[in-house]
Amino acid sequence: MKKLILILAALLLAAAFVVADTNTEVSEDDTDVGDNLIEEEKGKTNFVNKAVSRLHLTGAGIAISEDDAFDFMYAKTVIGAVKVRATEDDNVDSDYAITRVGVLMLDKEKYHLKNIAVSTDTISAEIFGPVTTSNAASESIGKLEVKRFEKPGQDIWAGNMVLNGKAFNVYFLGMARKFKLAEVTEKIGDYCKKNPGDLKCKKIVKTCDENTAFCGEKVKNYCQKNTSDVNCLQLKKQYCLKNASDERCREYLKDLCEEKPSLAHCRIRIVEGKRIIGVNPVAVAAVTAEKGESITSLVIDANRPGLRVARRNIRDVDSTDETED
Repeated sequence: MKKLILILAALLLAAAFVVADTNTEVSEDDTDVGDNLIEEEKGKTNFVNKAVSRLHLTGAGIAISEDDAFDFMYAKTVIGAVKVRATEDDNVDSDYAITRVGVLMLDKEKYHLKNIAVSTDTISAEIFGPVTTSNAASESIGKLEVKRFEKPGQDIWAGNMVLNGKAFNVYFLGMARKFKLAEVTEKIGDYCKKNPGDLKCKKIVKTCDENTAFCGEKVKNYCQKNTSDVNCLQLKKQYCLKNASDERCREYLKDLCEEKPSLAHCRIRIVEGKRIIGVNPVAVAAVTAEKGESITSLVIDANRPGLRVARRNIRDVDSTDETED
């Protein structure tokens, strides 16, 4: 089991220093953008039904004690970002701010995840709770650090967790979530509000740069009614190339790779004779600031304090175990 931890730690350490350095602008003649903004699958229930600003991980799995393979818990998590009403402390020029949030279920206990750090393929967070205790909101009782492993047909998130000083190996089966129409058109509208000079926006609203608030709302409404418009589809792709850590974007980008695997963002591998479609982390960006969110609040791959804190806590537990032995 110790060997597994060392291997995962090495992979996570390597991933922490991968920086996306690429041009994620979508050209006017890009036709590899899909056919329709509508992705919701009829007859299927999404794991997360409410609209969210970003969705980084939804998954269910298991947490296994490092010391005893038969000491384990059922685990389920949702990690993303949601809109909250802005306060003076948020220091944003908007009615709302965007904040990262997460929930972790271990057996029947519910925990909150805070101080979340995200890259294209790794996530770390501090654990607070359980929510039924009085100190749940103020005291961190553990750390979580996981990395995405692409497997045929499904991603698996694997990594480490320290909870109340006890170390676990954790595994989550990633659960796919596609964009709802209202979600993707809000992204498109916000983009045009902030980038009114973009030709894709001006092709929809000619006077876009004269009234940016009107432009954003007009583009949003237009794309909701014209879901196959090429300008709307190009704007969607541009958002997703700049937010590849959003699971909904990842599903969309992978779908494009099914049709055209030669696209720059595609990563196609053959493992044990099976074809695995993934997203090339050096051809995309993990996250960019959205409306109500500042660049300085985002954690980029080259500077991930959350990961360093999580890794240090896990190593401290390992060191204590070795000393006691």
